[in-house]
Amino acid sequence: MLQVQGLSVEVGGRLIVDGISFTVMPRDKVGLVGRNGAGKTSLFKVLGGEAESAGGKVLRKGGFGYLSQDPRIEGVLDTRMAVTHVLSGRQIDEQLDRIEKLRVAMEQDANERNVARYSKAQDEFASSGGYAAESEARSIMAGLGLSPTRMELPIGVLSGGERRRVELSRILFAGSDVLLLDEPTNHLDVDAKTWLLGFMRNYRGALLVISHDLELLDEAITRVLHLDRPGEENLGNLVEYKGTYTQYKTSRRLDEERLAKQANLQTKEIARLQAVVDRFGAKATKAAMAHSKEKQIARLESQRVHVGAGDRTLRMKFPDPPSCGGTVLT
Repeated sequence: MLQVQGLSVEVGGRLIVDGISFTVMPRDKVGLVGRNGAGKTSLFKVLGGEAESAGGKVLRKGGFGYLSQDPRIEGVLDTRMAVTHVLSGRQIDEQLDRIEKLRVAMEQDANERNVARYSKAQDEFASSGGYAAESEARSIMAGLGLSPTRMELPIGVLSGGERRRVELSRILFAGSDVLLLDEPTNHLDVDAKTWLLGFMRNYRGALLVISHDLELLDEAITRVLHLDRPGEENLGNLVEYKGTYTQYKTSRRLDEERLAKQANLQTKEIARLQAVVDRFGAKATKAAMAHSKEKQIARLESQRVHVGAGDRTLRMKFPDPPSCGGTVLT
């Protein structure tokens, strides 16, 4: 379970959200949406423990998996095999390291004690499902588009996209109770994306995800959190929509139409009041009335509804190319 209480997030000295609260329960599949630049990733960094909050609490119950938009696997891990890193999600890599050390010791001195220790470690690993878990880890990696040969390579030689898939594989393999995934379908081909969306649909824990592919998860989504922040200068508001992604889109469109009408009425009323101030403000006999109207304007400005630009589609049309010459030069 993920519980957020009175959370405030600040970036570069500017508040993005202030005092927001929500809960993600087991089996909840929640999409976090909002315009580009609204602050979704900044909020995710605080939820995932990658950044500090400006106030409030983030409570995580059970195992916790967090995929940032730009996960980094650094340091000594560069020499570790990709599949070994994935196995570290359940500390299975440590068990395999121990077995390997016992094997080397047995080869150096095959006495009864060393043989017994190696055999016991192997039996314990097998009985605890270790070999089955390794097969599961490889299956997840394959699902995300990593070939068997790439699984065996050191992390340091993999591309950025492959490293991201390795880290996502580790997070999914860990079997956490809560998953926070920021654009998990980045760097995935169609087959890998289809596999991941199927995994998320069947996931039994609490899922909070930022993705441009939420439409493909439509019926699996139980709730959408919309980070409503029209511009960089605005304080964001987190609006909750219950239901599928399709239901969210319908409800959101109606909300935006309502807000646009409200904003238009406010603008007209402010203009009307300002016209009164401009007309009578210089007259001593009307100064009190003009001052009263200025107060009304200030109050309306403080309550002004800000409407974002919404989704925009760029349409481009290229002219037909000129006809080619009859003779082709080679």
